[in-house]
Amino acid sequence: MLAKVITVTHSHPTQGFGPVLQYILRAGPEAGLSSSQELETEAGHLHLDNEPYWTPAEDAAAYADDVAAIFDSNVRLCRQRGRFRTNPVYHVAINWKEGEHPTAAQAQRTCQHVMKALGFDGCGAVWSLHRDTDNDHVHLVVNRVHPVRLTPVGVPLRDYLILDRCMRELELELGFGRAQGPYITVDTEQGPQIVRMSRTERRARGLLQDPDAPRITRGAQHAEWNLTGASFQTWVAGGPAAALHPLIQTPGVRWQEVHDTLAGFDCRIVPRGSGLVIVTTLSGGRILAAKASIMGRWAGKAALERVLGAYVVPTPGSPKVPHQVRKSYERFMAQERLQEKGPRLGSDDPERLLRRAERAEARKALAARYAMEQAQNRTQRVSQRQDLRKRHEQERCRLLAQHRDQRRQLRVGASARSDARITLSLWSFEAAAEREAMQRRHAAERRALTQESPRGEVWRGWVEGQAQAGDKPAQAALRGIRYREQRKRRREDGIEGEELGEQRPLTMAGLRAEVDSARLLVIYYKADGAEVFRDTGPRIVMRDKGEGSLEAALRVAAQKYGPRVQITGSEDFRERAARMATRLGIAVDNADLGVIVSDERRRLREPQSVPSLQTESHCPTNTRSRGPER
Repeated sequence: MLAKVITVTHSHPTQGFGPVLQYILRAGPEAGLSSSQELETEAGHLHLDNEPYWTPAEDAAAYADDVAAIFDSNVRLCRQRGRFRTNPVYHVAINWKEGEHPTAAQAQRTCQHVMKALGFDGCGAVWSLHRDTDNDHVHLVVNRVHPVRLTPVGVPLRDYLILDRCMRELELELGFGRAQGPYITVDTEQGPQIVRMSRTERRARGLLQDPDAPRITRGAQHAEWNLTGASFQTWVAGGPAAALHPLIQTPGVRWQEVHDTLAGFDCRIVPRGSGLVIVTTLSGGRILAAKASIMGRWAGKAALERVLGAYVVPTPGSPKVPHQVRKSYERFMAQERLQEKGPRLGSDDPERLLRRAERAEARKALAARYAMEQAQNRTQRVSQRQDLRKRHEQERCRLLAQHRDQRRQLRVGASARSDARITLSLWSFEAAAEREAMQRRHAAERRALTQESPRGEVWRGWVEGQAQAGDKPAQAALRGIRYREQRKRRREDGIEGEELGEQRPLTMAGLRAEVDSARLLVIYYKADGAEVFRDTGPRIVMRDKGEGSLEAALRVAAQKYGPRVQITGSEDFRERAARMATRLGIAVDNADLGVIVSDERRRLREPQSVPSLQTESHCPTNTRSRGPER
């Protein structure tokens, strides 16, 4: 048995006992149950004037409100006397091992023993036994205000240790399996004895289940439960740790080698607070982090700095950073789903998640290449400007020295010539013109250098240049940019979806596909040269909205985007396309078209009436009657 004190964030002192009692009695919205779920919850109360046991049914909400009113009234009277300012709710959860199923009497006995050990004996309390998880557990909510004296009862210091000792005592008293915490039960000649042991002592005695396993946080444990797979913290303690630990043990290792190794896993190690964390960024922009010490004691900040020295940031644009990461956490999770669940249709198709992770890695590599080129351009631009500035300074110095010598010579010969003043004036004009010409030439050279190596190239222009050169990731990124720009405009009649793979032109009967390499489009034409629709990447834009053209576009979309598509445009087109997609077995992802899809499915399920020969002979062009039979 294990006990944990729950911080009651949903029972603020101003809210009272209502929310927490409704939660444990499954009577409020916080219980997480839908209207169709009916879970029998055994519950009871202590130090109240009602029956000791109670099985709530439809009166759970009323029972919770009644008890909350009694508790809140006691708290209000206590506060009026100026004796109580903190939260009066004390909430404990007590868990049994998997396979153990306590009775209601055993649950109540457990709560009584816990309350007495904590000093809450005599206080009002409500308990509720839940059996809907792998481990049966009881919630105990105590009102810290005494119902008779109306005085507050304080929480004892280190209450978690008192609770753990209570669990060992209850295990012996009620005959449940023994758990291990700060207190353990040791069999001696005098019988079982409860003793306090530190974690080091328990590890030395082999009492820990897995002493080498990483101690992940409670949030990571919930993530593993929800994802049915390894959390980011567990993954970091596996692959990245296995690659980094031998490197740390290598003599002469540097921080840049650590950064390069983690970059192969699409991770970074950065300072945070007083330690270091391992960080990764998912394709949706979400950032996951784990303490570096999750990999082992050797990975703590102090241990790493003893080996590597003070932390050093990674070198921008390091050539050792791989452009195509193959070991990221996102890719790992996609592969796990593919292996465990197998390929299936839907938005969480493992194959689609794997391709999405690959595209995210390609985008990151493209962005890293862009940043590296921009950094190299900045370095080259600084060097070129320094060289140009140095050459211009040398030219100015030479011209200044030349003019100084010429002026000296003119002044020396001034006494021998009667027009020396005029000669000096003419020379000054020529020297000023020469100096101005040099200044204009220097300015033109500076402008030319700025045009040859601009201060910075915008992302879109750089991507367009790479796409024209045939770079596949750049072409995909350019399609995404154009798609986002198109979405900001008025929606045209078209079909949208998520690309499953590389864009390939398709050829169908009666259609001809042409690839526009400059704009990264695939345009489909009829045999007579009329444009039917165009494939812009994540969107197919209709030009001809006939039935045949619409069917062809939907078939292309199903092959390109998978079994689910979105339809945009006018109301008439969206309805026609939704009905056509339903007939073709293609799922429509628009929530507002659900009624139309359901109606079309109903029409498809209706048996088609076969007209008689007599009806066909009289009405050869109609298969349905337009009015009542005569």
